[in-house]
Amino acid sequence: MFELEPILQSFEMLCGCRLTLHDHHHVLANLDGTPMFQLQRTSHRQTYSACQQMPRQYCIEHCMFKFNAEAERTRPRCRINHCQAGNIEVAVPVFRNGRHVLSIFAGLWKVPIPEAERGRIRELCRLLPVFVDGLLVQAEQYRIAVPDHAVQKEKIRSFIAENFNRPVSTADLAGFLSLSVVRTCHVVRKTFGKSFSELLTDERLNHAELFLKQTDYRIGEIAELCGFQNPEHFSRTFHRRNGMSPGRFRKSADRGGKSEKRVGIT
Repeated sequence: MFELEPILQSFEMLCGCRLTLHDHHHVLANLDGTPMFQLQRTSHRQTYSACQQMPRQYCIEHCMFKFNAEAERTRPRCRINHCQAGNIEVAVPVFRNGRHVLSIFAGLWKVPIPEAERGRIRELCRLLPVFVDGLLVQAEQYRIAVPDHAVQKEKIRSFIAENFNRPVSTADLAGFLSLSVVRTCHVVRKTFGKSFSELLTDERLNHAELFLKQTDYRIGEIAELCGFQNPEHFSRTFHRRNGMSPGRFRKSADRGGKSEKRVGIT
């Protein structure tokens, strides 16, 4: 557990800055969903005392939804992220097959930046993207290798894992697999015993359960992060599968000691 934590800590020690991770697609997690890093890293508020002074809702909108949308639009290799408190940080959005799946933030500096720090920030902008690439490779090595005969099955799983939080259809999967829609429906049903729609809903709910256990995101925020139409749709779908509301599920997980202390993303 927390396999990547020593690597992250070594980077911080050498570069003299802290790292915050927004792993929306759980790409730095084991196959069972357990994270490879300490959960406190998902929260700016846990990482930097300066962020604790900002309103939570502003942080959620600015450092999560606004940043994610801007990253999807511009697709930068690295950028400087600003907030209204006059702080800046180096930010690297990570993409897989064109989808924004992870963001890593390094450092927090108060504007104006001392001249001595400006050079270090420039060097960090060059180094951090390369470090993140290596981090993803290391995470993959920690996971179980996929046998050759399961390549197509893994491709379907990969497509769903990378697109669960956006509106996608069987036609989109068919294009990804270079198959007809009819053939794709047959392959999915034969391979998984479920339809594409059922698999997509399962993936969304699996991620929702992780967010409920591991973070303090509100129900509406989780609904948006997991690709549901609205909080009501999310709650109905969640209750249908689990026999309880998302809020009751969160309380039940806490009472059962099934999760660590939840932390927020900002």
